Amino acid sequence: MSAAIQSPQATTDTLQETLHIYTRVSTERQKSEGSSLETQEELGRKRAKALGFALKHWNEGDASSHHEDIATRPVLARLFAEIEAGNVKHLWVYDQSRLSRNDQVASTLRYACQKKGVTLYTKDGEFDLSNASDLLMKQMLDAFAGHENAVRMERTRFGKLNKVKLGQWHGGAATYGYSIENKKLVIRESEARWVKRIFKEVIKKTSIAKIKKLLDDNGVLPRRRGLWTIGSINAVVGNTHYDGYYEFKDHKTGEIVKVDCPRIVDNLTWVTAQQVRAESAKRQLQKNATTKHFYLLRDFMYCAHCGRAISGRRSNQGVAIYYCPNKEREWAKKGGSATPWQHGKNCGFTRSMNIEQTDKIVWDFIKSVHKNSHKLKEDVKNRVLKAHGLVVLSAEQAAKLEKDVRKLQSDHAKLSETLASLEVNHLLKKVSENVYKAMVRKLNEEMAKLDERIAHGRAEMQGASEARKWVDWLSEFGSELDKTDKLSDQGKYDYLHGLIKRIDVRCREAEKEHELTIHMQLPIIGDSIKYTGKTVHGRKEYRVLNGTDHASLKVQKKDQRGWN
Repeated sequence: MSAAIQSPQATTDTLQETLHIYTRVSTERQKSEGSSLETQEELGRKRAKALGFALKHWNEGDASSHHEDIATRPVLARLFAEIEAGNVKHLWVYDQSRLSRNDQVASTLRYACQKKGVTLYTKDGEFDLSNASDLLMKQMLDAFAGHENAVRMERTRFGKLNKVKLGQWHGGAATYGYSIENKKLVIRESEARWVKRIFKEVIKKTSIAKIKKLLDDNGVLPRRRGLWTIGSINAVVGNTHYDGYYEFKDHKTGEIVKVDCPRIVDNLTWVTAQQVRAESAKRQLQKNATTKHFYLLRDFMYCAHCGRAISGRRSNQGVAIYYCPNKEREWAKKGGSATPWQHGKNCGFTRSMNIEQTDKIVWDFIKSVHKNSHKLKEDVKNRVLKAHGLVVLSAEQAAKLEKDVRKLQSDHAKLSETLASLEVNHLLKKVSENVYKAMVRKLNEEMAKLDERIAHGRAEMQGASEARKWVDWLSEFGSELDKTDKLSDQGKYDYLHGLIKRIDVRCREAEKEHELTIHMQLPIIGDSIKYTGKTVHGRKEYRVLNGTDHASLKVQKKDQRGWN
């Protein structure tokens, strides 16, 4: 903020008879706790009066030492422009540090004042910067100010380091989900519940874009201004505070101090979320590499040697291969590979696989497993749904559940209206303070109970929906196995996605083949049924026996001309 204030005695503002007063404090605390700005201005006014000058006040207000550049100080920038224009001949500041503790900035200001013949006044004296002795003294004072700033920064650094070693918060705003009490982080429940929700959605593999929409739809705001962004949500998921600790690094020595803090999510949730993020990042890299063509198995396959997601490539000459992009990643990260053309170096996936051949071998195997699986026919509804806590509801049951949830939501809305009316009556003093507090507590308790019941109802509805998907999947693919070859590319992919969890691929150089270890969603490979000898409602009773959930396939070279 810049303001021009002239003394009552002055009616003109000539260049030689105006004292320009620049005032600044470095912290909000200095500004609010004392009269630093007022003191600076008062001393400047006294100097102007003693000199018989008019005055012009340039008030920067609160500008910390973190903003030392002239450009980051709007008032100083305008004053500097006036100096450069030759419109300032007399300048007063409380001391050198009011202008800047930064040596480069101080030198810039000093040179401008010297060039334009500006006389500088401080509480310690008067400096004619065109005079060699005065200039030397000013340079010495600048050096002392810079040294003082360095000492203060070092003191601040040690202070932060000592705080974290005592388990205290090092300063600044608390991380989202926390408040600061007694110099330590404590959980802020109103935010912590959304942190938990974010982790829950990540584990469910909800996209970050959908999580952002969820937060926006519920009016949840981050600490800083604006709305949540993809980056800020990712930062929440990767923040170790929520796992019960954080690390403070001293940037000068590199020392790292681990500090415990209250955990918002349990460790299993934390680890699972990180695995989901890592998997998503891997897959995204692989998708970004080749998205022009359709690849039936690419999204399932990983290199058993280095762990990278397998990529696919189709050339204009008709060559289609699956391969490990290990060396490509080396080029992207390092600008090249140490062994670009040498087989057997780095990753052991030294040879690519023919896509057509590999797709057919895996496709035929999965169809065979499906055709012979008793578990897919009998156990999906009974074992899988129960293991996930899911129940297939009839249309009538689903309608009743939805009606119950709507009733709970209506009750919740009524309580919210009651709470709002109570607030109004309290402000109008129609309700005493004690009654108001008691009612607010009771209403909040009731609303919390309803929130829990609504959440439970929604979860049950969601579970029923997931259960229906499994049944629909079984109906669509299980009963029409003979039609799978006629599915579209996307249909075939969806079909495999219901059965395959992942495929690990290992290159067998000596055997000139690739070994594919297929991990299934369910233990249906070689499953069977065992009759109990009992009859229920005229039908023989039996049990489904689990098979295994993984198997290995061999993909040999396509022809005798060598590897692809």
